[in-house]
Amino acid sequence: MKKKLLGLLMLASAVVATSCNKIKEATDQNITLTGADVTFTITPKAVTTQSIELTSQTTAADLDALIKKQSPSFGLKNLKSLKIKTLTAEIIAGSEPNNSFGNLSEISALIEATGKTPFTATYTSTSTAQTNKINFTVNNSVDLKDLVSSSSLKYTLKSKVNTALNKDLTVKVAATYDAVVGL
Repeated sequence: MKKKLLGLLMLASAVVATSCNKIKEATDQNITLTGADVTFTITPKAVTTQSIELTSQTTAADLDALIKKQSPSFGLKNLKSLKIKTLTAEIIAGSEPNNSFGNLSEISALIEATGKTPFTATYTSTSTAQTNKINFTVNNSVDLKDLVSSSSLKYTLKSKVNTALNKDLTVKVAATYDAVVGL
């Protein structure tokens, strides 16, 4: 009788454990987060034969507030994964026919945090026409949870300068992320 009761208890425990995991998975939510825009000033640059740092900006990262804004029941502690969806750069001041992204090639954007593996996105174009907005190619399979959960992030723009930039460019970089939050 004790063996039957023990077997029944073990079976019930397994069912309860499996059910709890299914409930946790059922509470997972997919949300899209839009990070705060980061604004840079790119100062005039001479022609280069290799990629150089155009500018960088360190900004406070409050991922917890972004998550709570989209899903009030969850916060940073509930984040299961975070993958970049889009990364764009747009010139909001200083662009002219001979002073834009068209002057640059091999443009890259880096997102870094102290002690974490940086994330790099790229933009490649051979056009020399005035270009004021670019969409970086991102690897949306990389989980950035560890990187973006840091208290501050450093955004850096790098590029090869094909035609000299002769005037300051004010550039706004914006990112959106696909996040999964749950219990």
